[in-house]
Amino acid sequence: MLRKLVSLSVASVVAFTLLILAAPTQQAQACLPCYCPENRSLNCFGDYAVYTNVDKNDRCEILILDINPDDGSPTLAIRATARELARLPETPEENILVEQFYEIALYKLTSGEYQVNVGPDEEYKVKVLRFTGCPATSVTEEEYTSPPSA
Repeated sequence: MLRKLVSLSVASVVAFTLLILAAPTQQAQACLPCYCPENRSLNCFGDYAVYTNVDKNDRCEILILDINPDDGSPTLAIRATARELARLPETPEENILVEQFYEIALYKLTSGEYQVNVGPDEEYKVKVLRFTGCPATSVTEEEYTSPPSA
């Protein structure tokens, strides 16, 4: 009986040691996109991500990524460079389509704001992200349902 207890306790010590050695050495942190300090995306969730990046020369560009719903991998959908944005009027007379990638479109509005439209999806929902300037301020998100065309 004593031999059985000793062998069990040796096995327990070995298992515990292996568990400690196999434990991660760094702490991982999970968070929602809008609450992660490393994520500078303007929108919180969904199948796209919008960034207004400023380089070391204070030039800003707008990047929009299309996020694959199956595996979360991003594809660069739209890149509006600082040079391209500088050519746009501050407040155009009509809304201007800056760039489009399939169901993702970037507009410069008559209000001077930028707007990203994504959709409609299979449920006819369209996601809209509107922001002022580059880098972005006054960001608003909304979603609406677009009736199917006849």
